[in-house]
Amino acid sequence: MQRLLACLDVSHYSQTVCEHAAWAAMRLNASVELLHVIQRNDARSELDGAGLAAKPGLLDEVMALKAAEGRLAERQGHLLIEAALDQLRARGVTDIELSLREGGIVETIAEREAFSDMTIIGKRGAQADFAKGHLGSKVERVIRQSRKPVLVATRVFKAPQRIAIAFDGGPSSRLAVDYVSTSMLFGGLDIDVVLVGGYTDGNAAHIDWAQTRFTGRAGVKVLQREGNPDAVLPQVIRERGIDLLVMGAYGHSPLRNMLVGSTTTQMIRAGQTSVLLFR
Repeated sequence: MQRLLACLDVSHYSQTVCEHAAWAAMRLNASVELLHVIQRNDARSELDGAGLAAKPGLLDEVMALKAAEGRLAERQGHLLIEAALDQLRARGVTDIELSLREGGIVETIAEREAFSDMTIIGKRGAQADFAKGHLGSKVERVIRQSRKPVLVATRVFKAPQRIAIAFDGGPSSRLAVDYVSTSMLFGGLDIDVVLVGGYTDGNAAHIDWAQTRFTGRAGVKVLQREGNPDAVLPQVIRERGIDLLVMGAYGHSPLRNMLVGSTTTQMIRAGQTSVLLFR
């Protein structure tokens, strides 16, 4: 059985993370781990940094406040994952594990990802309402380090009916095509394979390769457009009524990171469509 890791925080995106997780779980017959991470800060280090650690009684007072904050965060975490549990059950998901953990968010997600087939995370984190249009640094770090598919959920969920694969012929985009062409997650959905680039022999070979992966499958269309991916992909999404974009994530080399990574960030930051990313 496949397993999904749904990452929750106190932002509005937890609702849509649950909705995306339920949609994927029902289509894949998958289990879901609901994960919330509580971050702890060291009071002495904070006071040392402010030059206040030596003030009499201050450390004890701050430690007491930190302990109260910790208890509140733990209670808030329990309420959050219990509400998420109710949401998943209401949508028909039955195999659910609850995980409330302490530590670094990125590090804990990386640890739990090892036991999952896909990670689902909100487009922005707990500071979402204060940083509109900005991809939170922790979300970006999760995407960059992940070795499993990452589904980045937008604030409003819509069950996908038509998806687009941003395809450039590279390893990560070929992995995306292979996944889409074989996974039950996309069974019966309309699929657009979109290559942005000139009409070269190399791109023609890429298109031929992609078409062979969908031989005999209805509802698949291959599109080729010239231009800048940052401009062309949003245009295709609007014109074609795309509900979910599938694409390769950040590359490893500095050059590929500059060319591919910037498009990844742009599509997540500015787009109104959820994005499924592959490394």
